Amino acid sequence: MLNLEEREERKKTIGASEIYKLLNFDSEECQKLWELKIGLRDYENLDNDSIDAGNILEEDGLNYYANSNNCELVFNERIANKEVPQIVCSFDAREKETLIPIENKIIKESSFESWKRVKKGNCEYLGEFYSIPKDYYCQLQIQIDTSGTEIGILNVNTLTDEEVENPICVEITDLHNKQLKFCRDEECIEELKKRAKYMAYCMKYKRRPSELEYIESEF
Repeated sequence: MLNLEEREERKKTIGASEIYKLLNFDSEECQKLWELKIGLRDYENLDNDSIDAGNILEEDGLNYYANSNNCELVFNERIANKEVPQIVCSFDAREKETLIPIENKIIKESSFESWKRVKKGNCEYLGEFYSIPKDYYCQLQIQIDTSGTEIGILNVNTLTDEEVENPICVEITDLHNKQLKFCRDEECIEELKKRAKYMAYCMKYKRRPSELEYIESEF
């Protein structure tokens, strides 16, 4: 959980986990984000079993990745994007040698199964197609760009309903861990950075963002 100082600092920037909200400036999500950034609303404290499980098992999930890939990780870095410094990525971890970003997720098995597609999605795992949610995809793509790499890893750890309720007793194994590799999507990255530039402008001048204004602008 962020302390008051961290919350105030993050109001000045756009986080990787927030950037998908800029895909439609007229959406309620984006409007609420802008209101948060300029001080018209405060952070909402989210509290549920899945979030608790994620907090408890994050380190275990990342350590499983490091051990299974025989690599060393660097944890909890905050790095500004070189081209758009208002974008600041908080990395769960990066490989120390390659700088590949590792975004760790703890989700229910049923959620992971709902990503499965008969035809091509946006990733492939063990010969099957999956389509991960746009918030995860955008988050990882902007992390890839900020890290200056060609790939990123979504380190997904799936839990049963019973494990979500009692995560303290869970030991991450190959039954839980799914490592999804994503290549750099230049078109997606460039669109996200353009949108972030416009959002930063709206934050600076306390101007409510508009999809029409963005489309007609030269950001």
